[in-house]
Amino acid sequence: MSRLNDSGGRPMARVHRIPFSTNVERVALAAGIKGIEVEWVDYDPSERGAIVALSGQELVPVAEIGGEVVVDSMRIVARLEELAPDPPLYPEHPASRAMVAIFIDWFNEVWKGPPNAIDDERASTTPDEPRIGRLLDRVRGWTARFEGMLAAHPFLMSSEAGVADVCAFPFLKYAVVETPPDDVEPFHRILEECLKPADDYPRLREWVARVDVLPRA
Repeated sequence: MSRLNDSGGRPMARVHRIPFSTNVERVALAAGIKGIEVEWVDYDPSERGAIVALSGQELVPVAEIGGEVVVDSMRIVARLEELAPDPPLYPEHPASRAMVAIFIDWFNEVWKGPPNAIDDERASTTPDEPRIGRLLDRVRGWTARFEGMLAAHPFLMSSEAGVADVCAFPFLKYAVVETPPDDVEPFHRILEECLKPADDYPRLREWVARVDVLPRA
């Protein structure tokens, strides 16, 4: 695949990241599918002063695109879509586009809620173990929804890889993949707890393998 860059041959985006970030992987996957060249700037997770100075907040990824500083992974993905519409990640039809937007909002605001809450509980001095158990039960109850979505298409909501896959894959992959030993982020172990074992979800397992071989920037 040819790599898209600006008219001066420079990378189309400069993206600041930390290792193993799920949200960073969203951007890497979107740019890889589109063949967009990215200049990555790496940081130690404990040293985010430069990220704060650039963006006013400490979360990654942060993208510099044409003089604009863009925060939030899915906003960056949407900006890449504007820069390089082909191949498209978002559906053309307004109804399908609206449904994808609803899925992204649900995934970010609802599905990710229990894992984030578990992370907060375990970071506290007195974790509420019964609450953690309820949160695990809640998020595990949603896994069958992804299995059902994949009954119609090889990718989430589409016959081709799209923005729903970009949004969900870096999180749902923990149903299948082994976490690297040098990835010590507790949140990723929580994702494994929420999703594994995935033996009852063959379509989800196949989807993870299908998306995992797609290119990354």
